[in-house]
Amino acid sequence: MVYRLICRASDVNWIAQWHLNRCAGKAGMFICRGRIQLSLSSDIIVQPSDEVCSIGIPLLGASTPRNDTTVIACDSNAIIVLDGAIIGRGVKLSVGHSAKLTIGSNSYITDGSKIAAQNSIYIGKNCAISFGVSVIDDDGHGFGLPPYSDPIVIADNVWIGCNVTVLKGVTIGEGSVVAAGAIVNKSCPPHSLLAGVPARVVRENVWWTDKSRI
Repeated sequence: MVYRLICRASDVNWIAQWHLNRCAGKAGMFICRGRIQLSLSSDIIVQPSDEVCSIGIPLLGASTPRNDTTVIACDSNAIIVLDGAIIGRGVKLSVGHSAKLTIGSNSYITDGSKIAAQNSIYIGKNCAISFGVSVIDDDGHGFGLPPYSDPIVIADNVWIGCNVTVLKGVTIGEGSVVAAGAIVNKSCPPHSLLAGVPARVVRENVWWTDKSRI
């Protein structure tokens, strides 16, 4: 027990905690563990929360190397809201100039996923986002007709399987499930099961439960 407590304490990233709490203007808002790389513009807005946000937590346990770096990069005038979310080890969060990223209470982003907001990405409450997921609201390059950037909304209680890609302009309805490996480029109504490349609704009126929350 003592050994585990020592290991846990040595894994705490006090510097990252201090920087994020300072930006939010509220002590004790963040718990940071492991290697964390912060690239924060001086004028970003970190909205305070009444719930603690955990960053760099190895949600996949021993299968995630201890030296995997969790990255949070926010450009000028960016807004980031981590309202009691759990951010896994090795996750990359990027918020561009004047863009906004919101991750709601009790939602978790599993190790190695990437969230890149150049416009607006909203992830609701109680969402389960597996490993290797990419959520990107911008094309990065102009191709075809504009817009090349469009907000993404992932409503409450959505489960996204491993290695899924969610592209610009998509709204995933509340309570929906996205199967592993899907590429989501169109919106879906609540309680849908999406699968395929590109993803399509293969079942309606689905309900899922995270057994860890029972």
